[in-house]
Amino acid sequence: MTELTEGGALALLANEEGYDPIEDRLRAMVRQTIEAMFEEELAEALGWGRYVRGGNGRGYRNGHRERELVGTFGTETVRVPRARVEDEDGGERE
Repeated sequence: MTELTEGGALALLANEEGYDPIEDRLRAMVRQTIEAMFEEELAEALGWGRYVRGGNGRGYRNGHRERELVGTFGTETVRVPRARVEDEDGGERE
């Protein structure tokens, strides 16, 4: 197991020129907020939340995919949930 913990990664980057721990933390918080918004939007579209079973939902979840967003702080990778949602016509769309 050679995983770096958050504290370990910060310790490695702390001596690099131009590293800003505040920016690093801000990026993580923005990423988490965007991912939470995607999850809430999908739950509303499906008619049920994550891990909920039964009910009258309009589709099902289908994992996540990574997407890159470009903002004022540069490029950030976010995990976007995937799902199959039933149309009003009875068809399905992603």
